[in-house]
Parts: sequence; structure tokens; C-alpha cells
Amino acid sequence: MIRPDAVLAGAWAALRAPWWLEGERLAALLRPPADGNAEASAPRGAVGVAVRAVGVLARLPRSPWRNTCLYQSAAECLVLRRYGVPALVRIGARRDDAGGEILAHAWVVRAGDPASPDASPGGHTPLVLRA
Repeated sequence: MIRPDAVLAGAWAALRAPWWLEGERLAALLRPPADGNAEASAPRGAVGVAVRAVGVLARLPRSPWRNTCLYQSAAECLVLRRYGVPALVRIGARRDDAGGEILAHAWVVRAGDPASPDASPGGHTPLVLRA
């Protein structure tokens, strides 16, 4: 069973996601947090609630939410950081093999994750954030 605080944390992160995707707030999600504990973890289900809530909110008429990897990653990162997990959003791009289009993807990297922070789903090359 998912704890009530996990549900609230996931819902709160989903509600805040669109406002974290602009300007300095987005830049903050792209940088490693100043604090955090690699041993920390979010309660079971909190991230899943956040991602599902983004999908539900995206269905509202004239909604500022979009059910995309960027919105989902922002919500996931906000949940993890709320519980002290050092996490950041990565954004990457790759060229489509078939049509040559440039495809973008966003994902979350957690400190202590065995995968390299430069490893990405689908072979996307992470974009470099300049200070």
C-alpha cells in the first residue's frame, strides 16, 4: 500500500512541474543539488503517483501540463529532491535513424545510480549545461 505522504508528495510535484520548466527553475533541475543524501530514498509509489498525475493533469482542457518525458522527469526529480535524494534532470538529443529528425528525451539521474550519468535511454547524447 502506498503511504498517504507518498501520494501527497507525488501529487504536489506533478502540480508544480510546469512552473519548474522555465528559466532559472529549469536550470536548477539540470544541475546537481547542493545538498542531498545518496542513501536517501523516496517512499514507495511517490514517483509513480507524480508521473501518473502529470498524465491526468495533461488531459484537462487548456492545461499547462503535457504528458511528456520532460514534465514527467521534472515531477520525478521534485519528488526525489523533496526526500533528500540527490537527483537531476538530463536532457539529450539524437538523430532519428530513419528520417534524420532530431529527437529529444528527458530522464532523471539519481546519485548512486549504477548507470553512468551520461548513459541515456535510447542513445540520446546528454546536452551540456554551461555555467
